[in-house]
Amino acid sequence: MSLMKLSARLRAHDWTAALIELLIVIAGILIALQVSNWNQGRLDRARADSYYVRLQAELAADLRSMDVARGFWAQVAGFGRAAIAHSETGQRVDDSNWKTVLAYYHGTQIMPIELEDTTFSEMRDGGDLELIANEDLRKHLADYYRLTGTGMRAHILRHDPVYRIQVRGLTPTAVQEYIWKNCFRQLEGTNQQLIDCPSPISEDEAGNILTTYRASPSLLENLRYWNSTLAVSDIVIDGAHKQATGLAADVEKARAR
Repeated sequence: MSLMKLSARLRAHDWTAALIELLIVIAGILIALQVSNWNQGRLDRARADSYYVRLQAELAADLRSMDVARGFWAQVAGFGRAAIAHSETGQRVDDSNWKTVLAYYHGTQIMPIELEDTTFSEMRDGGDLELIANEDLRKHLADYYRLTGTGMRAHILRHDPVYRIQVRGLTPTAVQEYIWKNCFRQLEGTNQQLIDCPSPISEDEAGNILTTYRASPSLLENLRYWNSTLAVSDIVIDGAHKQATGLAADVEKARAR
């Protein structure tokens, strides 16, 4: 309607009224743009908050996964130390050949650490990272999620020890099958439980397996390397744990703004 009035004013050479009508048209356009921007801003804030909620949930899941993995690695490293002691000095676990065999075998176990990066990947791939207004927070999130992607830390956490291959190659199949059925339990996800179990073989038979282990020329050095890797992995995950804790707090602050 204002455009029609403006045209009429111009034809009538009513410059003052035409100017007023022009200002009304411009004001209407500006108000419409402002309302549109306000609506878009409101939608963006809602989307950002939804992402923040999901990031917080995934960071909390990461912290739980890291705690479980570190506990499991500590248990495996303990078995590894017992195996090292036997290989170096002949010391047995509780003076038992079977328990010492089990220490060698449980020392081969691994638990991968997998971070929940679904939300961050979705934001990155969908071009929505700009919804995180804080540039430092965006950078810190990107640094954190590189942990299991590329780089030195990711390389350290990709556990595939040669010791694992050696011990499982030297351990009789029947003994391994017994261990998997009676001395190990698979829990939810990648969680595992290592169980102390009675021996399926005589102490003499277990002693023969130990002799085979000690006769392997590179088993001890690979075991030492594997235990060292577990120690370094724990240091890496300790740093990641601190990162995740700090990020969770930063995301909460971003939500509150």
